[in-house]
Amino acid sequence: MLEVKELRVHYGPALALDKVSISVDEGSVVAVLGANGAGKTTLLRTISGLKKPSSGEVWFGRSRIDGLSPVEVVKAGITHVPEG
Repeated sequence: MLEVKELRVHYGPALALDKVSISVDEGSVVAVLGANGAGKTTLLRTISGLKKPSSGEVWFGRSRIDGLSPVEVVKAGITHVPEG
């Protein structure tokens, strides 16, 4: 299971995500939809370790992964494939 709890992300003083929480069961397929600038890419970059959260937690299985490097997140089983 992937679980995001109360995630906040800033770019400098600008708040990009404010207390975002999601839970995705193993084997589920999920789409993240929203307008331009809504925070979709920021959410995915934070889950994959490319952006550090200001606060909140990201869990994958029984492991907290929000403090891991992108390489460690991949080793845990999560990959980020950018569009394009």
